[in-house]
Amino acid sequence: MKLRHLPILALCLASSCEKARKLAEQATSTVKERMAEGGETPVDPELQKLVDQTDEGVIFRKDLPFPAHIQVNSSTTNQLNLRVFEASAIERKSGMLNGVMESTEKIELAGDRLQYSPGEVRITDPTAKDSDGKPKEITGNPLKTAAPPRGFHRRDGKWQADEGGGFAVAATSRDIAPFIDVLLRENALAPRPQWFAKRRVMLGAEIVLTGEALSMLVGGGATGTLNLKLESIGAVAGHPCGVFSVTGDYSRRQFPAFSGGFTDEDVTIQSGKVWLSLIHPLVLKWEMDTIQSFKTGEKGGQQLQAQGTSKVSTTLEWQAAERGL
Repeated sequence: MKLRHLPILALCLASSCEKARKLAEQATSTVKERMAEGGETPVDPELQKLVDQTDEGVIFRKDLPFPAHIQVNSSTTNQLNLRVFEASAIERKSGMLNGVMESTEKIELAGDRLQYSPGEVRITDPTAKDSDGKPKEITGNPLKTAAPPRGFHRRDGKWQADEGGGFAVAATSRDIAPFIDVLLRENALAPRPQWFAKRRVMLGAEIVLTGEALSMLVGGGATGTLNLKLESIGAVAGHPCGVFSVTGDYSRRQFPAFSGGFTDEDVTIQSGKVWLSLIHPLVLKWEMDTIQSFKTGEKGGQQLQAQGTSKVSTTLEWQAAERGL
């Protein structure tokens, strides 16, 4: 659930309080429209055969063999309304960060090989329209061109960064290589370490996650309490899921991201939904309305602190790949 690319987005700080207010109002509408466009999808018939559901409820399975080759296509839409404080070795600045950010990522795991391919990042100003009547892109976006892919390999049980990709890419990859196992679980490429007991869960059932059980939803040694309620049975890109409402608070420190950097964050989920797989211990989709404060950045580099609100929708399209990398 990490907010990606925020150190770069600080370049787009809004300078007017009135503009910030309009951005916040119109961005909310934009995010809701994007979420509505990505509604429920039909369940894949082959995956439905693996679902264990009766009139007495569903079992969230964790007994099936986990595939060795997996591909995940991730897409995120994030409305940001943040007060930002940015510090580097040469300057400090602050301002409001408002707008809608859309990003995509592709991650493929094949045994002991891992490939991460970031897509383009689109940043729009909901208060302005382009010639087609759509939200206008903010100019000067340094992430408009997709960053180069990053590769990792596992040797003697430890993940290491592949050579190549330029100095900056190689340095970031080396920093996050020790945390790949955490990132695999966070991005649905490995089973969550905590999951449901082997008993049926009825619609309307409420579950409280705290302590180690938090890792069902939030990795990286998080602390706090999250409250879940099973609202319905649905699907994400054909993958059968239980759909839960979620509220609560959590905190975690030095949480990594494939795109680079580490984040300390304190998050309150005012309202939200989460889609949990019915056939593997995986989280495949989030929709959240949050209040949060965080500090993020590269090790020894530029740091960004912020507090405010974020309305985010992240979808992980999961599929077992036929062939490896």
